Amino acid sequence: MSLVKFKSRLGKLKSRLGKLLFAMGSAPMGVALLLWLPLWFVLDNFLIAGMLAIFISFLLAMSVSLYRLNTEKREEGEQDTGVTTRERGNE
Repeated sequence: MSLVKFKSRLGKLKSRLGKLLFAMGSAPMGVALLLWLPLWFVLDNFLIAGMLAIFISFLLAMSVSLYRLNTEKREEGEQDTGVTTRERGNE
């Protein structure tokens, strides 16, 4: 496999994972329900699995929200000044 094909496949995978993470971040209780059952079998404790699933799902939702806020803020700054963050040297 050539390097160009590998990079294109890696880019496609990255965009799919990004979409999946954004979808998971917008529905934390759904993610908690999906995580709860496997954690219950692994930890063998219903309550701890539920608490851990809720913690992980809300941590994921918080990370996605912070990422969205930072990208919006960065894009807003570029639109106001017309200078990208790379040109400014802040990256």
